[in-house]
Amino acid sequence: MNRCAKLVATLAALIGSAQSSFACPADCDDDCRVDVSEIVVGIRIALAQAPVSACVRLDLNQSGGAEVDELVTGIDVALNGCGGRLAFEPVRRYGTGDSPRAVAVGDLDGDDWPDLAAANHLSHDVSILLNDGEGSFLPEETLDVGMIPLGIVIADFEGNGFADIATSNGGSGDVSVLLGNGDGSFAGEQRYPAGAGARTILATRIDANATIDLVVAAPGAVGIQVLLGRGDGAFDRVVIGGGFRPWWVAHGEVTGDGIEDLVTVNAETSDLAILAGTASGSFASHSRFQLADPGYSVAIADVDDDGRADLLTGNGQDASVSLLHAIGNGAFAMPAHIAVGSGPFPVHVADMNGDTVDDIVTANELSGDVSILLGTGDATFEVDRRFAVGPSPYAVAIADVDRDGGLDLVAATGAVDEVVVRRGNRCLP
Repeated sequence: MNRCAKLVATLAALIGSAQSSFACPADCDDDCRVDVSEIVVGIRIALAQAPVSACVRLDLNQSGGAEVDELVTGIDVALNGCGGRLAFEPVRRYGTGDSPRAVAVGDLDGDDWPDLAAANHLSHDVSILLNDGEGSFLPEETLDVGMIPLGIVIADFEGNGFADIATSNGGSGDVSVLLGNGDGSFAGEQRYPAGAGARTILATRIDANATIDLVVAAPGAVGIQVLLGRGDGAFDRVVIGGGFRPWWVAHGEVTGDGIEDLVTVNAETSDLAILAGTASGSFASHSRFQLADPGYSVAIADVDDDGRADLLTGNGQDASVSLLHAIGNGAFAMPAHIAVGSGPFPVHVADMNGDTVDDIVTANELSGDVSILLGTGDATFEVDRRFAVGPSPYAVAIADVDRDGGLDLVAATGAVDEVVVRRGNRCLP
């Protein structure tokens, strides 16, 4: 059956169907249903007989117009609902300080709505954008931190239920800790040495106690920089491992023994280092895995659902990510390249379309967009779908900022001093 015949047959099925249905990309009037009149409008768009603005949500591939394949998708959504679909609302822009390089999401003021914090590497400060309770954000307030902040996290360092902030500062080679008051305000920064060129920062539990620790990748220093939390908002520094200069660090179980490990990606030597965790809370000597391209970020996820954690790296000098499938006992297959936008730096794994299968998300600095590669459930991924966010998106966070049950994209666009939000267009039954 050719595309036109399929379109006619599917439309006939739609007209003959009495069932109520909910929809995402083809719902022009936001009533959570796709009506026959809306499909007709879509057909006229595909035939160039109506302006694209009549139903912009039918433009699923960001080409500027709806196509026959997109109409078939829209009709399928009307018949079968939103499962497996992926669409986002237009860009919403929020001003920040000078050139944000990282963004984090968390409830900063205790109202149960996700707020934003962006690290601005040229103005040496953090922008706080509080949620207005409807999924949009109030104008920024700024907080001073160290020189050239390149990474940011939100976590509770004191155990008092209030969100705190930490930044990794590449220019001053340290970490700034801002303790929260629970109402969106913060105490002045406290600084802790964290190695030259400190870039990315991770908030997790490294040792056996219940306090949050900070892990920093600093390519100007050898080994992983760890700030062990005391539980009162203060930290003690230790250095783990040696012989490599990490750009990114991840924490998770990758060796198959049930104990969480540390994984770094090292751009200068184009390899990965794995430091195996031990039962005592320390880390054993590292193993190395060579990469074909310099990696600038790493993520841990079981993408093939075989019970073993796989590794993904973002290849910032290429338009690809590398996927290393676990083959058991802490070993990995040779990297497989997957195409994304140009200049991917961070790589994340999340279920973006609600089908319980992991998807890949990258922020692409050079092409000004975010790539989403939907997982198929058999260890492969669909061709990436790209969503424009603005020039130089250095980072992307994934969260449900409007609490509608769907995941949204939050990007730090350093070239235009903005945080950009694209809310997932998810209808719920």
